Amino acid sequence: MNNALKLTLSAIGILVLNACSSNDTALKQDKGEQAYAVHTYDKNAFNRYDADTFAASTCTPLAMEIPVGVFASPDGDANATGTPSDPLDLKTALENNAKVEDGETLWLMEGVYEGTFTSELRGSEARPIKVKPYPGKYVMIDTTNAIEGSGLRINGTWTEYYGIEVSSYDGNRVSTVDNSSNPSDLTLNGGVSIIGSTNKVINFVSHDNASGIDAWSKRKDGFTGIDTETYGSIIYNNGWSAQPADGSYGRGHGHAIYTQNYDGTKKITNNVIFYGFGTGIHAYQTGKVEQNGVLRGIENFDIEDNTWFLTGASDIRKGMKKYDCLVGGYQPVKNLVMKNNQGYSDIGRTMLGYFSNYKGEQFYNEGALLENNYLVQNLKLQDNWYVSDIKIKNTSVFHGVTGDKTYLDDLGGNDLNNSEPTSGKKIFYIKNAYDPRRGRITIFNFDHKTKVSVDLSQIMKQGSAFRIHSVFDLYGAPIVSGVYDGSAVEIPMGSVPPPQPYGLEGGINADEGDDPYELFGVFIITHAGCF
Repeated sequence: MNNALKLTLSAIGILVLNACSSNDTALKQDKGEQAYAVHTYDKNAFNRYDADTFAASTCTPLAMEIPVGVFASPDGDANATGTPSDPLDLKTALENNAKVEDGETLWLMEGVYEGTFTSELRGSEARPIKVKPYPGKYVMIDTTNAIEGSGLRINGTWTEYYGIEVSSYDGNRVSTVDNSSNPSDLTLNGGVSIIGSTNKVINFVSHDNASGIDAWSKRKDGFTGIDTETYGSIIYNNGWSAQPADGSYGRGHGHAIYTQNYDGTKKITNNVIFYGFGTGIHAYQTGKVEQNGVLRGIENFDIEDNTWFLTGASDIRKGMKKYDCLVGGYQPVKNLVMKNNQGYSDIGRTMLGYFSNYKGEQFYNEGALLENNYLVQNLKLQDNWYVSDIKIKNTSVFHGVTGDKTYLDDLGGNDLNNSEPTSGKKIFYIKNAYDPRRGRITIFNFDHKTKVSVDLSQIMKQGSAFRIHSVFDLYGAPIVSGVYDGSAVEIPMGSVPPPQPYGLEGGINADEGDDPYELFGVFIITHAGCF
């Protein structure tokens, strides 16, 4: 299974990931009503390449990294030496620093790692540990049938984790038992859980898990999770639908990013967050957390350069879209920075504040900066903030600002409207700080044109061979590819259907506004990284 990803089809035989190409081989097995397909990812996959992938470049491509360090494989062994020819198993490689020391890189050989894994790796500030796929190769953690846990639980410190897909093909996405966060009739596992401090999760793909990437801050041994970063990840279709059999209220559960923070700064940067059953970014704290008589829990968040859209839309029921970004809870929000984010939703919101009390104990949120955000959705301000304590600058909001607007301190350059534009376009370009071969483009296409011209010089050098993938189809064929000659490149809009939540085909329903079609799109560009 090293070079193949097992994808389960729903009982009606429809492939739930749109990552298949024409040479997929479907293998039906007599195993209930389910059918199975084996898909081998080729060089078209957005995050898989070798030296030949960008060979057409007329400039000098960035050289491939030469892997030096410790190696693990899906077929590795606990007693191995950790060389490419004798790799470790992943569980052993992550369990302590006996195999991987400060400053070393743990290279993951290509393939699918089955189960849930816990990392206790501890690097240092001067010599952090890195965990990376073998250069240009595809690595997945598949938690299907795992008894418990998250695909990757990070307990250690000073370690950077790169470029892994984490997913499950557990097709049961509906709980009929109750509306709790731990329903007894589901076996879906979490995606990534960051517990320890000073860790980074970079350029992951987390989908169809119970949750996407959780970044916690409290354990029995005290406040942890200090100075962590979630960067460049693509997070979608996580969670489940609660539909209690007794007819009581049910809702979607499982967030793309669920997080709290006490000390240090927690960064959430350059991620793409969409669909799923719960909230997009859920910076939220329940239960009373107090230190020296002060309520704590939602402090020092730096949320920048993200694109979020249509979260909650994976639920098959109507009207279940959620907050794309919610910062607030039963503890005060303090020192929030939100810069350069883009949001889109027909009925969803970005929300600051929630309940400004804990069991009758009132408090005030304090200190927020909103700058250079572009939100084609509602911005909701809730509960208690100090007057003029939310600084807002160069920010566009369509679909209105609701709540007490005296909380806002208008620093200028803002465009606050109750309806979205009916013409024109807005294009955002961002390079990837950790991968010089990668960038992202977010397009608002109010003209509803079938193609939009983009300026790739914002992402790459002239002469670079490149591929452009819709975030709706990361592992299929690129929608545009070629060698960049300096002229405008046209991106087709609305040409790729959304990925359905695994096990709940039809959850993404175009009739309910779940498919933005040509109005909006997010695209990942990989290129030669020319000098």
